[in-house]
Amino acid sequence: MEKTACLVSIKTAFEENEKSYEGAFECTEDRIRVSWVQPEEQKGEGESKFLLSYRVGEKLLRMTRKGSTEMEMTFQEGILTEGVMRTSHGDFDLKMETFNILFFPETADEETTIDGREYCVKKAMLEYDLCFPNQDPMRNTMFFKVHLAK
Repeated sequence: MEKTACLVSIKTAFEENEKSYEGAFECTEDRIRVSWVQPEEQKGEGESKFLLSYRVGEKLLRMTRKGSTEMEMTFQEGILTEGVMRTSHGDFDLKMETFNILFFPETADEETTIDGREYCVKKAMLEYDLCFPNQDPMRNTMFFKVHLAK
């Protein structure tokens, strides 16, 4: 799989503004991978490395995070899946109920210009409930854009 430098933009239901990070894009017939590095939420804690890995035939999405907080989550439409989040305050088991995954093969590309450079933009969307014991589910929708230089 050949890595291509890209700009990754992310917007979630929990944030008002879209955020962008430098990353890498890899694609084969059966797998798509997008990785990026972003600063930790708490200043001075370094950075986190993220990886989205999508298996096209299975419509299975894995999201991992490595840093001061580590996370592994798996998403598949219509299935309750499990994950784990490891923090300095302990480990938390997660359950996710996925409603919608639209990944690059299923969405149309766009074109845009940023700072005078032309980009092909690939989009993805993930909608799920995050389920914690003894709490109401928290709905989240994540929008991803991968900007590839033309």
